[in-house]
Amino acid sequence: MTTSRVCFVTTYPLGRAELGGSGWVDRRLVAVLRSTGVEVEVVCVTGPPGQWAEQEVVCHAAGDVPLEIRGDRAKLLRVAAGMAVTEQPYLSRKFTAFPGWRAAARLLHERAAGRKVITSGWPGLLLAEAAGVPVAAHIAHNVESTIALEHAPRPLRLLGETWRLPKAERRLLSLPRTVFALSRTDAEFLTRWAAPTVPLPLTVRPVPDPVAAQAVGFIGKASWPPNERALESLLGPVHEELTRLGTDVKFVLAGSGTEVHQGHPRTTALGRVAAEAEFYRQVGLVVVPRFGASTGISVKMLEAAEYGLPSVVPPQLAEAVDPAGPWLIADGPEQTAAAIRRWHLGETTVDVPGWTTAHDGTETGQALLAAL
Repeated sequence: MTTSRVCFVTTYPLGRAELGGSGWVDRRLVAVLRSTGVEVEVVCVTGPPGQWAEQEVVCHAAGDVPLEIRGDRAKLLRVAAGMAVTEQPYLSRKFTAFPGWRAAARLLHERAAGRKVITSGWPGLLLAEAAGVPVAAHIAHNVESTIALEHAPRPLRLLGETWRLPKAERRLLSLPRTVFALSRTDAEFLTRWAAPTVPLPLTVRPVPDPVAAQAVGFIGKASWPPNERALESLLGPVHEELTRLGTDVKFVLAGSGTEVHQGHPRTTALGRVAAEAEFYRQVGLVVVPRFGASTGISVKMLEAAEYGLPSVVPPQLAEAVDPAGPWLIADGPEQTAAAIRRWHLGETTVDVPGWTTAHDGTETGQALLAAL
C-alpha cells in the first residue's frame, strides 16, 4: 500500500505558540496525520525563509510575508492603496500586497508536487489559490466574514471590508474538494452559505498529574478583538458582580498585552508566558466570556480540559465544540459571575478527565484520511 503524502499549509511555524490558537490546532492536526501513517510536509504562509524540522516534520517558508501589520502605518497604507484598485478584502490584501507573496506561492507550487494539499485557516487557502494547486481538504478555523461584521474597525468598513470579505470567502471555499470546520455551528452555517462543510473534532492530550489552584484564569492575546472584548467583560461587569456577591475569588491573566491590567483589584497579570503550563498551574477554572456573534471555537476550552480544568463558556461556544463537554455554561456577565461563584463555593463539579479520554483523535484521523 502506498503511503499518502501530504503538503499541510499553515499560517505560521508550528512552534509559535504565542501567536494564538491557530498553531495549537495545527500542531494537533499534523500529529494526527502522522499517527495514521501519512507522510507530512509543512508549508508556512509566513515565517523565516528556508527549511527546518519541527514536530518531526520538514517545514518550509519563503519569508517576507508579514503576519501582522496593524502597528505599521506604511504597510497599512500600502494595503489600503491596493484595496482602492482591486476588490480584495483587507484579509487578503494584507498578504498579497507584499513581494514575498509570489515567492510563497511558487514555494507551495513546488512542494505540492506529488502530494495532497490540506490547508488550515484562511491564509493557507488563499495561498493555495495563488499557487494554483488543487486542495484536497481545507479546515476553516472561523467564518471570517462573521468576525469582520462584528469587529472590523471603521476605516476597514469604509473601504468595503464587510462586502469584499464575504465575496472572497465564498469563492475560496468553493475550491477544496472537502471543507471541514472546527466548529459544529460553523459547519452548519457554511453548508447553507458557501459549500458543504463537515465538522472536524479535535484531539485533546491530557497533561499528566494536572494541578488545580483556586484562582480564575483567562489566557489569550489581549489585542485580538474578541479577546479584548472578553477582557473588558471579565474585568468590568463580571468582576463587579462577584464583588457585589461577596465572592473574593482571584483572577490570573496571561497572554501578550494582558500585563497592562496588572494592578486591577484581585488580579495577577502575567503577560506573555513562555509556556502555557506556567498559567494553568495557577488556576482552577478558565473563563471564556466571549459574547456577541460567535464563530470558530475557543482553543482555550480544549487546552484547559487537557490540564484537567473546567471552563465557563457562553452557550454558543459550548454548542460549537460539544454541548455535553466539561463546561459551566453562562450567558452574559451576571450568569458568568454566578457560575464562578458556584464553582468557588464547591457547589458544582465537572468530569473533565472522563470527557478528555473520549477525544483521542481517532475520529479526526479517519475524517482527514477519507478526504485524501
